[in-house]
Amino acid sequence: MKNLSRLLLAVAFGLALFSASGSADPSKGEKILNKLIMRAGGCQIPTARIAMAHSLKEWAKLYKEGKMEAEIQKLCPKMGKLPPIPSKKYAQDVYEYLEHYSNDSGAIPA
Repeated sequence: MKNLSRLLLAVAFGLALFSASGSADPSKGEKILNKLIMRAGGCQIPTARIAMAHSLKEWAKLYKEGKMEAEIQKLCPKMGKLPPIPSKKYAQDVYEYLEHYSNDSGAIPA
């Protein structure tokens, strides 16, 4: 009984660590996107409206094809060149933000 409870505790701890480190964060994605846009000279529309420019499926396709940054650039044509997203983790966070506030997600930005 004692060994079983230790095993269950170890499994629960391991799952908690895995789930915390493996998930993207929309709020971090918004911050990253805002920083990138500001470095590029700013955008004429807010980041939430950028996200609402496409549906969940459309953002997923753009992300999988590696065209997410180019699409953001297209949505802000008067902005300077958008710097590349520095890491895969940051790209996942930005994608999570765009997906979270996509036009068919039902989420309303604050």
